[in-house]
This record gives sequence, structure tokens and C-alpha cells, in this order.
Amino acid sequence: MKLFRKVRQQMLSESKLRKYLVYAVGEIILVVIGILIAVSINNWKQSKDLEQIEQNLYKDLIQELNADLDEIKGNRDYNSKYLSRYNRASEIIINDLQKQQIDTLAIIATELTNFSDFKNEESSYNKLAASGKLELIANKEILLQLQNLSILYNYINRLERNQEQFMYSIVPKISKYLRIKPFQIMYPDELYDYKFQNDIEILIKIGLEKDGLYKEIEKDMLNLIGLLENEIG
Repeated sequence: MKLFRKVRQQMLSESKLRKYLVYAVGEIILVVIGILIAVSINNWKQSKDLEQIEQNLYKDLIQELNADLDEIKGNRDYNSKYLSRYNRASEIIINDLQKQQIDTLAIIATELTNFSDFKNEESSYNKLAASGKLELIANKEILLQLQNLSILYNYINRLERNQEQFMYSIVPKISKYLRIKPFQIMYPDELYDYKFQNDIEILIKIGLEKDGLYKEIEKDMLNLIGLLENEIG
């Protein structure tokens, strides 16, 4: 800068106005170019920082989704196990006219309080929305799938709450029909009654709907994890 100042003073002192103007314009251009380069470098650094933040966010999402996926699989298996048992109970009530399988039916009756419970009230999408990080996700397909997964989470949670509430209406009946310890069937005819079968059929219906949802959620999770892994490269 001292060199530029010295040159300017020399030109002015020698009354070389035209040369000075040319020089001054050139100096301004150099300063502007320098500023533009500095701004570009700063923008590049900010862009790289945001890209790194986005990549880290995707890695966290993959880890969280894999944990949810394991839980979904576990709940689906648990639901399938008892769905099979409830179907068995319904078949016994319909076909076992001589009540020869009453012990099996009674045991299954005690299992009616068992149900899968995913109970994930806060999806990844809701967490990102609450933290203000949704805008960090550039891939709109990822955002769309996260939002859809959140809707499915709410749906399965609502079904599980419905099943839990219905279960509370069944517990008094089981307590009436059976003595738990020592195990004894107190009202055998009630176990074969159509009203008790209706209760079981309602649980079967809920279980089937949950099974379909678990499978849909699992499929969507795998697709979303694949998208996120592609973004990380």
C-alpha cells in the first residue's frame, strides 16, 4: 500500500492526471477483485460447513432409524406371536363343541393382555422440526419420507392405545372366568360364549391392522435409510 501511495503522489506531482486516473481505476479494480475473492472464499467455507452439518445430520438419522427399525421388527414379531394365539382361541370357541380344549383356551385367555407396544411418540421429523433443523436437509424426498414416517408412527401409536384401552375392559372378565393361582377355570361356559369370542375377534382385527402397519413402516424405513446412505456417499 505504501508503494501505491508513493506512485500516486509522484504522478500528481508531475501533473500526469490521465495516467493517474488510469492507475486509480486499476487500483480500484484490484481492490474490488480482492473483496470478491475474499467473499467467494468465505461463502465456500460456509457452504462446506453447512454440507458437513448436513452429512452429520444424515448419519445421526441413520443411527436413529436403525434403532427404530430394530424396535419395529421386535414389535412385529411379538404381535404376530399373539395374533396367532388369538386366532387359535377363536377357532377353539367355534369348533370345540365338546370343550375338550378348554385348558388351551383358558391359557390363551390369560394372554389377551399381551400386546406389542412401539410407543414412539416423537418421530425424527418432529424432533427436527422442533430443533429447527429441517431446513438443513436439502433433499426434498428425504423430507417427504420423514414426514410420511411420522404419520405412520402416529397411526401405530393410536392403534396401540386403542388396544390397551380395550384390554382393560377384558381384564375383569378374565378375572371372573379364571382363578390365576392356583389355576382353575371358574366359568367354562363363559369362555365359549360368543361375547368372549367377539372380544377376541376385536383384538385379532387390531392385531392384523398393526401387522400391516409394522410392515409398511419397516419398508419405508429401509427406503429412507438407503436414501440417506446415498447422500453420504
